[in-house]
Amino acid sequence: MAVDVHSSLAGGPVGRGSLSGLAQELSFPVEEYECRIEGVRRAMSEAQVDVLVVRHPPNVYYLSGHQSFAMFNGECLILPLEGDPTLMVHPPELGTALLHTWLEQVHGYTSRGAHEEYQAKLLTEQGFGNSRVGVEKSLAGMTPDAFETFRQALPRADLVDGSDLVSTVKITKSQREIEYLRQAARITDAGILAAIDAAGEGRTDNDVAAAANQALMDAGSEYMCLSPIVTSGRRSGILHSTHKRVPLSKGDSLCMEFGACVQRYTAPMMRTVSIGEPDPGVARLANACITALNNVISTMRPGITADEVARAGWEGIDLAGPGLVFHGAFAYAVGAGFPPGWGDATAGISLGNETRLRAGMVFHHPVALRRLGEYGTMFSETTLITDDGCEVLTSVDRELFIR
Repeated sequence: MAVDVHSSLAGGPVGRGSLSGLAQELSFPVEEYECRIEGVRRAMSEAQVDVLVVRHPPNVYYLSGHQSFAMFNGECLILPLEGDPTLMVHPPELGTALLHTWLEQVHGYTSRGAHEEYQAKLLTEQGFGNSRVGVEKSLAGMTPDAFETFRQALPRADLVDGSDLVSTVKITKSQREIEYLRQAARITDAGILAAIDAAGEGRTDNDVAAAANQALMDAGSEYMCLSPIVTSGRRSGILHSTHKRVPLSKGDSLCMEFGACVQRYTAPMMRTVSIGEPDPGVARLANACITALNNVISTMRPGITADEVARAGWEGIDLAGPGLVFHGAFAYAVGAGFPPGWGDATAGISLGNETRLRAGMVFHHPVALRRLGEYGTMFSETTLITDDGCEVLTSVDRELFIR
């Protein structure tokens, strides 16, 4: 039986008139997007790339504004050195693309063939079939199979890795991005405080996660890159465990990590609660984590290397003693993101990393120690590198709470 469907589902170019007069919801002024585009084009020119195929969802969002809770469906931005960029999305996402993008050229993929074949067709039509084409090969939006399909569909092009080109611009945040991060930090604070209040003997880890989630939503968070993380007791000694209806008992360590989201920008924070008086081992780990975090924050400033900051952090970690689980990273950059993560893959802080910090960088500092399968503690902040130091955006007291 034949059924009439909206014409956008057939693929091809679609205009804003399809929104039936619904007002657009741009995250940033058009001028800011244009500035980002020009910055990426400068990086492309230095790399001798004629056109960049942007497939990593946070990068597509960063340059086009397109957002949806169903990313990783082949969304793509074709960015030439000159001329208008073209946004392409999975046809059911055309509505949200038109709602959020500043771009005039928006296409839905056709139902015939792979997304990559449509991308290659547009590149060829735009005169790039024999060009030097940058592809985000090492980022999550381009799988090996997708790259191979794209390569076969564009056989005469010179495909080169352009994974780092957008990062050269988004590694430092604009004032509007920083304001979104400040808003997200205030909402994260509310979630952490609600979770601390909900903790207590006889409650469950789900009770704490529910209180946090309610507070985060009440305070204005959009859907988050990660669900609130809550783990307790011996499970707190297991990396990346989370709530599972576990009762809280006296002496338990309760570890929490939340990150509210505003316009896709996340400001995460970790805190630890002891249910009753803490075990001496838990207290020692908490002291080491907090000392390490304090050392890192007091050391960060423009011009210093990530390695130098990490060395200051290790002075605190060493206070905990041997035999503990620690991932070795004192920070990773955060910005715009989508599930399953809020990191923006532009910078980090660890030993051996000679990246020099610059004003406008924003980091999450996940300092966590675990005695595997016994207990753990977690503390973190989201920080902004300023012209003369470091500003902490999150603001809940940095201490081991006792409930």
